[in-house]
Amino acid sequence: MLNVSWDPILIAISFLVAFIASFVALDSAGKIRLSSRRAALFWRVAGGVTLGIGIWSMHFIGMLSMKMPMIVSYHLWLTLASLGVAVLASTLAINIVVPGKSLSRLRLLLSTLILSAGVVSMHYVGMAALMLDEGIIWNERMVLLSVVIAIVASGAALWMAFHLRDKHKGVFINRIAAALVMAAAICAMHYTGMSAAHFHDMSRTLPGGISELGLSIWVSVTTLCLLGIMLIISLIDSHWRTGRLTDNLRQLNQQLALQPNFDTLTGLVNRQQMDKQLQDCLHNALLNKKQFGLAFLDIDHFRRVNDTWGHQVGDELLVNVTQRITAGLSRDMTLARLGGDAFILLLPDADGETLNSLLPSLLEDVRRPYTLCGHALTCTLSAGVSLYPDHGETLHELKLKADAAMQHVKREGRNGWSVYRPEMSTAAPTEPAFLQELSQALARDQFELWYQPIWHAEQNAIHGFETLLRWRHPEQGVLLPNLFLPSLEQTGLIIPVGNWAIEAACRQLNFWTEQGFSQWTLSLNLSSAQFEQQDIFQIVSAALQKYNLSPSRLILEVTESTALKNLDRSIELLNAFNRDGITVSIDDFGTGYSNLLMLSVLPAKELKIDKSFISSMLDNSKNRKLVETIVTIARTMEMNVVAEGIETQQQRDILTELGCDFLQGYLFSRPLPAEQIPWLLLQKNSDKQIIPIGKVPTESPAVSQKNHG
Repeated sequence: MLNVSWDPILIAISFLVAFIASFVALDSAGKIRLSSRRAALFWRVAGGVTLGIGIWSMHFIGMLSMKMPMIVSYHLWLTLASLGVAVLASTLAINIVVPGKSLSRLRLLLSTLILSAGVVSMHYVGMAALMLDEGIIWNERMVLLSVVIAIVASGAALWMAFHLRDKHKGVFINRIAAALVMAAAICAMHYTGMSAAHFHDMSRTLPGGISELGLSIWVSVTTLCLLGIMLIISLIDSHWRTGRLTDNLRQLNQQLALQPNFDTLTGLVNRQQMDKQLQDCLHNALLNKKQFGLAFLDIDHFRRVNDTWGHQVGDELLVNVTQRITAGLSRDMTLARLGGDAFILLLPDADGETLNSLLPSLLEDVRRPYTLCGHALTCTLSAGVSLYPDHGETLHELKLKADAAMQHVKREGRNGWSVYRPEMSTAAPTEPAFLQELSQALARDQFELWYQPIWHAEQNAIHGFETLLRWRHPEQGVLLPNLFLPSLEQTGLIIPVGNWAIEAACRQLNFWTEQGFSQWTLSLNLSSAQFEQQDIFQIVSAALQKYNLSPSRLILEVTESTALKNLDRSIELLNAFNRDGITVSIDDFGTGYSNLLMLSVLPAKELKIDKSFISSMLDNSKNRKLVETIVTIARTMEMNVVAEGIETQQQRDILTELGCDFLQGYLFSRPLPAEQIPWLLLQKNSDKQIIPIGKVPTESPAVSQKNHG
């Protein structure tokens, strides 16, 4: 037999080629399910061609590693035929195995037979391409073993190609390991088949064909070009996929970030995002003293649409109504969906002209017929508007007023719009549930005292504060006394709530004293029921002693109608307060009996002129004369005079000129909770208006009520 030797470097190169071809084939298989149909076809063919050429290249590099004592040539067409068999078998096998969600035994067996038959055929056709004058002597056992190895290697390779296509975690390492196994199996089959071949000693090479040098150049160039191109394409594809995945993730993150701020059905901003925009608009309006509007919109009888045609039609109607409303809005307006069929509209720089042109047009657009899911239907809209600062200075107030206006429109027949008026929300709730909540409010610590500053006219400084009762309802927010005070008086709850207010006011005054404001006074309203309370004097005196307060710093305000109801007892009680050093003030003077001569009978030390006189003083000369007379008489009786309800600088100037001692009104400040008083002091000493973060709602002029609790 002919003595044959082996080149270990070429053997190693053949293994490397098999490994690279296997890895590229596995990588191509993994891209099939991630690609479109056309791209998937490319990766099927590319994976099969790469694997086939890799096996073929490995085979001929292995043959070149076999050193014979003569120059060997290879038959051109048989060499090309072996290449075609390898490529065809690999491509068919890959296309049978990789598609589909599962790999059946039949598909695996069929593809294994095709690939193994192709590998065996490629190997032995390639061996037959050796141009020798004498045939090759084959060891049948080794040939059979090589066939078995080819079948096992093909089955393992195809199984791994299928199962590694969906691996995501550690996929790169798994494919490298699988490619190493596949390369080892291919080399084992090849070199087993090579070892089955023996050559005669006298064998000679036939003339013609491809020389070893030519074959090595051809195989090298073909293999390097193909594998290089496939690796480059794979890297480009992976980079492109990574970039697209990054873009998708970025878009998804943006959508997730925006999702909490937008309504999923209509695409409008939702309640939370709208509140942020409203807060920004409110701050801007405060700083620049601008007006803006807030509109509540509600689709009339929307429930009937859902009940009659179903929720799908209802959703379509909401989307179409949204589109029609937004089409009529300007860029600076913002529409939000509150939920269901309720919407809220922010109208910056709103005025009467804007509302009169915008809202009728919106209502008309919404009234036009709709054709939805094969159904023809119509709907109407009810809208209520509140304006800053006329109807409130907080979002809570503006929302309540806009909702009240909208409910008024619905009560009046729907299909219209209205701007809020005070009479729309003056009715006090009397439902049993409301009364039950009111009876538990004191125990649940839901009542609060808010404070409105009283200004010293000459010194232009804070003289003290008037306490005003508020109910922080868990659902409706801060409620003003006009909504619950009548119920407190009717149920008798005014007594315990009033006693709580006396102690809370003294406790707050003590706190301010510890903070260094020992000159401040505190005015506290007494309701008619409290004033008639037999032990009211003892309750007030006990609170002052408990908090170690000077009685002169507490001012008890009583309306003239209350004081004159039981004149004898009133005189006795007022004298007791005076002897103790507590100041008594006649509140809302001019709205009750209006008898100036009665002031000489009542031992009061302070008089508060009702704001109704102040507001009309500039327009009505008689009211101005009356205010001047009241101030003169009070001065004669050595009573201090407080003017409340001051809203303009002109009113302030006139009242100061007339001789009022103290001034109170929205010109100086609206009622504030105790924690906001430091901001008031900072604002007083600043040229700019200071807006505290998380500003607590304050009340509007339209619904301001005295605390008679």
